[in-house]
Amino acid sequence: MPERPDASPASGATFAAWRRDSTVGLLYGALLFGGPISVAHVVHNRVESPLAALAALILFLLLYGCNVGALLGAVGWLLRLAAFPRFRLTGAPAVWAACLLNLAIFQPVLFYGLTYGQVPGFEPRTFVGMASFLVAAGLLLGALVWGATLIVAAGVRRLADAGRLRRLLAAVAVVLGAAHLGLPIAFRLLPGDRPALFDPAALIARPAQPVAYLGFDGLDPGFLVDLIDDGELPNLGEFVRDGTFGRLETFPGANSAVIWASLYTGEAPDRHHVHDFYRVRFPGSGAGLFPVHRTYFKELIDLLARVPGISRRFVNRLDLASPPIWEITDRAGLPTVVVDGYFYSFPAQRMLEPSSRLLGYGLNDTLAASGSAETTLEWFVQPPELPQEVLDAAAGRPDLDWQHRAVIALLEHRSRQGEPPPRFLNLYTHEPDTVSHQRWRWAEPERFPFVSQAGIDEHGEAVANVYRQIERAPGARDGLRHRFRPRPVADLRPPAVHPASARPGRRAVAVRAGRSPGSSAGEQPRAGRLPDRAGAVGAARAGGCRGQSAG
Repeated sequence: MPERPDASPASGATFAAWRRDSTVGLLYGALLFGGPISVAHVVHNRVESPLAALAALILFLLLYGCNVGALLGAVGWLLRLAAFPRFRLTGAPAVWAACLLNLAIFQPVLFYGLTYGQVPGFEPRTFVGMASFLVAAGLLLGALVWGATLIVAAGVRRLADAGRLRRLLAAVAVVLGAAHLGLPIAFRLLPGDRPALFDPAALIARPAQPVAYLGFDGLDPGFLVDLIDDGELPNLGEFVRDGTFGRLETFPGANSAVIWASLYTGEAPDRHHVHDFYRVRFPGSGAGLFPVHRTYFKELIDLLARVPGISRRFVNRLDLASPPIWEITDRAGLPTVVVDGYFYSFPAQRMLEPSSRLLGYGLNDTLAASGSAETTLEWFVQPPELPQEVLDAAAGRPDLDWQHRAVIALLEHRSRQGEPPPRFLNLYTHEPDTVSHQRWRWAEPERFPFVSQAGIDEHGEAVANVYRQIERAPGARDGLRHRFRPRPVADLRPPAVHPASARPGRRAVAVRAGRSPGSSAGEQPRAGRLPDRAGAVGAARAGGCRGQSAG
């Protein structure tokens, strides 16, 4: 029988090539992505501990280096397995793998969350127009990324041939280490903006009308105006016509957690210290790091979710460096009622004014799951002694419904007890944002692919129905105006980075019933940012309080 050829040399060569590609990918991912992204997180979070910064550097080097190394090794092996033509180094499988990897990284970074109104130069009217723009822009970006990768690969090859590559890698490592030691020291020596310290009682200048601060997360300003113009929202339309209505610039790349922290405190993120929904904790990180958007840190850290010592912790009231508006009014002696204040109403903080009440975020689900035990309620309600009719109104009901029912039940109970209406009331719901994420494609089917008529018939009015349900809260017979007669302030925040929203831009809407001195009906406020306007508007109306502007 003829002898079979020994396949070990070919297998050894394949393994050596895979190991080389993986090593190149490890260094490439660690030094070109992991190191700079770690610096970005240290700056973003103003890390003041050198040890925490070095712990972050180690995590990011390993996280990005290992993942990129594995991807580059796998793609290179697949290219060789497919008998990919042999090129010089600039066309070698490892370089082609790097080109493909860069395309996979940079395309979503630039285009994720792009809305129709953010397309430069024009606004597409249909999905075909948006898809055409994305294809053209993607091809242009792809060509640039591909060319840049080939140029970098050629430069690396020249450095390797000249024997200077190792020295360059060592220099990059030294610079990254020095940055992670120096930046925390600089942050300690040069502290950033700190929240202003003030006496809440000093903010009350004179008696004023009661204020209802209504927060509806995810309302789209264009959709809202369309429904008002169609006569479907007469109460909100009255606010717009007779009060002050306008769009406010939001923070680029921000999400609900950041924006509502700014609305409720009147501070910019650098001062209220909330930069995302959650912190990522890992050994040596202290309180943890807020992820920087579009760096893939969120996605990569999910791969390590089961690793001991690595976890996520959602933000809550204890993360706010500045007090929310309801704590200012309560500590100033104004009777205050809070029915949901997003993450910042949990854990419920003790109310100082005897008639103030706070019903925290998630109360409805907690009551449905565990009953009304005081050990549970004290985290969500302050003071924990709550009338049974209020508990029944909140227990197990969906968002928006429970807040509306609970606030009406609470106001009725106060009236029966002979207590005066609160001077400040805060109500929040995230139901519009939830429904927009789930149902927007059927609200504007021309801007989405593969939308069936059956889906339109079933879900086409879902978004509009939430707006109609909100219409009940400020003005219906059983609404707040009938029982409270407040001067409402409504913050209507569109989804932050919302790929489903086809409306132009991402702006919050401030609606105030009643006009400022010297203003006319329907006047739009001067252009401003969220903490300069929306957060301060509510505070400014509460008995003459001033919001702490981020100025």
